[in-house]
Amino acid sequence: MGPSDELKILSLIKSLRKNFGRHRFTRRTDPIGELIRTVLSQNTSDRNSHRAYDNLRRHFKDWNRLRDARVSAIKRNIKIAGLANIKAPRIRGALDEIERRCGSLNLNFLARLDTRVGYEFLKSIKGVGPKTAACVLLFSFGKPIMPVDTHIHRVAKRLRLLDSDATHEEAQEYFSAVTPKDLIYEFHINMIQHGRQICDARAPRCSICNLRKLCKYYEVR
Repeated sequence: MGPSDELKILSLIKSLRKNFGRHRFTRRTDPIGELIRTVLSQNTSDRNSHRAYDNLRRHFKDWNRLRDARVSAIKRNIKIAGLANIKAPRIRGALDEIERRCGSLNLNFLARLDTRVGYEFLKSIKGVGPKTAACVLLFSFGKPIMPVDTHIHRVAKRLRLLDSDATHEEAQEYFSAVTPKDLIYEFHINMIQHGRQICDARAPRCSICNLRKLCKYYEVR
C-alpha cells in the first residue's frame, strides 16, 4: 500500500465519474435508521429492503416503538426483505443494546468520535458487522470509511485491486486507507453503480466498459 495505490484509485474514481457523475455527501437518514436499513439490505434486492424499511417506519412510527415491539410483529413487517427470522431479532437486539448502553436510542454522539473509535463501538453491538458499521458512519455522518458490498468486492477483484482471497473487511480497510477522504462517498456509490449496471456478476457488459483495460476478467474470459 503506497502512492501507486492512491494514484490507481484516483484514476479509477475519475473514470467512474465519467459514467456516473459526482456525488456530494447527503445524509440519508438518522444513524439508527441507517443501521436498520443496512441489516434489512442483506441478501435481498434494494427494492425489497426499501419496502421493508418503509413498512417499519409506517407501522411503528418511531424507533422506541420498534424497540418495544414483539419480534413476531417485526418479522411480519420485514418479511418481504427475506431472512426475517434472522433480521427481526437482530434489529430488536441491537436496539435493546443501544438503549442499555447509551441511555436512549440515539447514536448522534458518533459524529464527535474518531472514525475508528465509532467503528469499533458499532461493531461491538451484537449483530452489527463491518459493512453495517461502515454504512452508519458514511451515510449518517460522512465519515471517511468505505463500506464494501458484493458489487464493490466483485469489481475490485476483477480490476486486480484486491487479492483473490481478500475478505470484505480487508477490502474495506484497504479502500478506506488509500482513497482520498473527500472522495470515499462518491467512490462507494459509483463502484456500486458500475457493479449493478455494467460489471454484472454473470453477464458483464464488457463491450461498453471504460475500465476493461484494467480488468483481469476481460483479459481471460
